[in-house]
Amino acid sequence: MKTIFKGEVYDVVPMANGFVFAYAKAKTEDKVAVFYKMVSFEGGVVTDVAKNIYLLSKFGSNYHQAAEFTDNHITAHALTLQNGKVFISSTEGEAYLLDDEGKLLWSGELKYKGKAPSGIAIHKNSLWACFKESNVILRINIATMREELRIGGKVSPLNAPTGIFIDGDTAIITSTGNSKLVKIDLNSYAVSDYKEFEEPITKFVKVKNFELGIADSGLYLL
Repeated sequence: MKTIFKGEVYDVVPMANGFVFAYAKAKTEDKVAVFYKMVSFEGGVVTDVAKNIYLLSKFGSNYHQAAEFTDNHITAHALTLQNGKVFISSTEGEAYLLDDEGKLLWSGELKYKGKAPSGIAIHKNSLWACFKESNVILRINIATMREELRIGGKVSPLNAPTGIFIDGDTAIITSTGNSKLVKIDLNSYAVSDYKEFEEPITKFVKVKNFELGIADSGLYLL
């Protein structure tokens, strides 16, 4: 792994030609100063950016309205769907679907056994969500919000999954309990180990051909 940033990184969000990440600039007993950096693949330039650049990358052009539906804009999950719609899942499992103007279309819950998802992703017309405590990922119909498929459970190829990223027809899950990335073919549902590390990767994203991972020690190029 190649180190991009050493320190406490909370989130990383892909952009068109790079990515933006949120990190702890300073901490006291009861407060954390969160700052943001943007990395461009053109020349590898690293720039300090304002919070609104992070929010724009994560929630889209109507980020002001979208952020109102989150209890914490960093820990909340967000997906951009077709026609500019945005799906949001909060840390408590409340879920919202907003239209391309940021207006609420639907609200409900996204939970499994009473727990909120640790990560979400979109593939075609399905929402995929992973649940750390249950060692489960679910495929959910985005129109009806009904569960269609479950992988894992008591006997599971996943160990404390904290994030899911979909690249084409492949889902890559951060299996933190055994410090692996697990790959699932979304056509055959075949499961295989993808990569293994010395410390757990808690979030994985891919931008172009660059694979990025957050660990407790920092942000890395995998």
